[in-house]
Amino acid sequence: MIPRWVISLVVFWAMQVFASVAFKYGSKTGAHDRRWYAGFIGGNVVGATSVLLMMEVYGAMKDNPNLAAVLVTSGAFIGSQIALALIFRSRLAVRQWAGIVLVAVGTAAAAWGG
Repeated sequence: MIPRWVISLVVFWAMQVFASVAFKYGSKTGAHDRRWYAGFIGGNVVGATSVLLMMEVYGAMKDNPNLAAVLVTSGAFIGSQIALALIFRSRLAVRQWAGIVLVAVGTAAAAWGG
């Protein structure tokens, strides 16, 4: 059975990716029109709510908050970078892909070492 904190972590990542996409969606127009407000409100509601799940991950890793911090932030970062590149068709340079890979490798090293 999958531990509850793992499910919370994955849902947190998904919510953070959604929030990033919502903010980008809203920023494609002039400030303070419907699309801007939709992105702003959607990103903030989902992003702020995801913090509850992040707190559950921290609670499950009471003895290792450093690992919890690595997992929540790096997963959200990697997911957001890839989702934004795919959805908004932005080309990532080789160095940007290398950065994503290095973050993933660093996260794996921290997780396996912790």
